[in-house]
Amino acid sequence: MSEYIETAKQYISEGNEEEALKLARKRHGKDDAESYIAILDLLIENGNLAALEEKGMYYQYYDPTHDDGDYGEKYFDEYLSKQPRSINVLCDKAMSKFNKGNIDESLEYMDKAVDKYKSYSSIEKPRLSKKELIMARIELLIQAKRYEEALKSIKQYESQFGSDQKTDLYMGQMLQKNGKNREALEYLDKSLLQEDTLVAFNAKGDALYELKEYKEALKCYKNCIQYEGKVEDDLELVTNFNYKAAFCCVNLNDDEEAVKYLNKTINMLNEHGRLPNDIEKIYQKCSFEKERIMKTGKVEDKEFKRTKFFSARSSIIILLIIVILYVILKMKGYG
Repeated sequence: MSEYIETAKQYISEGNEEEALKLARKRHGKDDAESYIAILDLLIENGNLAALEEKGMYYQYYDPTHDDGDYGEKYFDEYLSKQPRSINVLCDKAMSKFNKGNIDESLEYMDKAVDKYKSYSSIEKPRLSKKELIMARIELLIQAKRYEEALKSIKQYESQFGSDQKTDLYMGQMLQKNGKNREALEYLDKSLLQEDTLVAFNAKGDALYELKEYKEALKCYKNCIQYEGKVEDDLELVTNFNYKAAFCCVNLNDDEEAVKYLNKTINMLNEHGRLPNDIEKIYQKCSFEKERIMKTGKVEDKEFKRTKFFSARSSIIILLIIVILYVILKMKGYG
């Protein structure tokens, strides 16, 4: 048993659970998960609800297997059985449901959190204001790609709280996703006036692309590409503005520039191995388009040209050298 666990036991025996919880968090910060969980368990045995939520949060966000896919839900359930009006833990449980793919149940728990906000548990203060809680629900809808519901919720939010840079951005995104591209541009331009964001430029590019205003769309996608290193983990987003930049060039009859973006997209996706179905379709679309352009004979694939190949004569000579070396090594007892 580590010295930290002994120290935590001492704290708890003295009624100083807050210090024990601080110690647990310090061990977590030092990547000592074993001591961290052990101290939390001691606190939970002593009836400490904060430690119970903390343990659920660990499995929600930090544990590599998320407790075999439970995402801390059983700990949140235990907490809610004792404090059913806890806004924080209702939100925690909503995220567990979301991470398991149970979107409807996740939204139900977010709704419960909103409904109970006026009478939340007196032992805790909600981490989110009611306004932030409603926005968090909207963001879950966006992540779940339930764009029609998200648009309806954003409109309600705007009528209740007014607009700001974030609501303008989300309104623009959701209008675009629902095919209202001209209206979307109004909100996206408002958002970009307040802050230049890659997500807003991407959404604006998509709106312009659907309106067949390819020259302006390409400008937006180039803005995205300039800062794509900041979102490199978001494969769907990075793929979108790169491949659409290529097809803007195709529609602008600039095949040479199109091939450059097509090569970039194809190479990027090749590095990711197995792809989600929607991105696989984009990969195939880019490959077919590049093949079509190259068959015209009007564009030189400069990237392909940079790859060096040996002539047939050189290849035969290299093969003979390899065979001779192999025979010599065999004669000397190697292999």
